[in-house]
Amino acid sequence: MAKGKYQKWLEDENLLLMQGWKRNGLTDEQIAHNMGISINTLNKWKRRFIQIRQALKIGREQSNFIVENALFQKAVKGHVTAQIFWLKNNWRDKYNDSQLSVEERELLKHRIKDSELDTKIKEAKLKILQSEGANAEDHLLELIEAIEKEDDKEHDTDQGINS
Repeated sequence: MAKGKYQKWLEDENLLLMQGWKRNGLTDEQIAHNMGISINTLNKWKRRFIQIRQALKIGREQSNFIVENALFQKAVKGHVTAQIFWLKNNWRDKYNDSQLSVEERELLKHRIKDSELDTKIKEAKLKILQSEGANAEDHLLELIEAIEKEDDKEHDTDQGINS
């Protein structure tokens, strides 16, 4: 029986090769070309095989760390543009060029917290529905109440600070 072309790319040495290509800045199109497949095939394989998806993700993360470290080193050595970029992106509260007023920034922070809360609730619902089946509704209500209480405490704390 003939092996599928994808199987050779699931071998450790080839996963490492893909990871290296991604780390070196190649696009998915270039990686697909190097593999001798179309970009559509690579995208299908990424959806189907976690090993391929992970190899490319790790390679991208490695390149991000390399660039981040290089930027940091330049900033530390006195490169003004690198310092400005670093501070604006890593210390936003202090070095933000935003034209938002203090009130608008506070409103935005609350919207972000609300969005995070909604995400927590949806993730909890999905987890419970998947694991509990028929008993899911009771557990779901308990979990939502606990999350909302936690959120209320955070808002009360925020209100106390801003008062």
